[in-house]
Amino acid sequence: MDNFLLLAILGILLLYFFSSTNVYKSLYRKLNEEKNMMEEENKKLEEVIERYEKQVKVSAGTLKNSQDSLQVARDDLQKLRLENAELKHQVEHLEKRTEELYAQVNTMV
Repeated sequence: MDNFLLLAILGILLLYFFSSTNVYKSLYRKLNEEKNMMEEENKKLEEVIERYEKQVKVSAGTLKNSQDSLQVARDDLQKLRLENAELKHQVEHLEKRTEELYAQVNTMV
């Protein structure tokens, strides 16, 4: 009877051990699946981040080039405005000189 009780307890413990190992195995599999899914999501997000970083770098380069071109255009515009002002001044000076010459010619005639 003692052996039977001991065998029954040992049998119950073995059943408990095997059933718990199956539970642990299934939990381990599920955990691995979740881990793999998370790693895949992480890789996708890293790829998206890398793509956006490249786009930002390209956009920043384009913006810098545009800013440089705009600065050159501003400088050219400023030079042209100064040139225009100088030409207007020269035209006014020449008009005055022309009027003076006409006045001299009229006094001679």
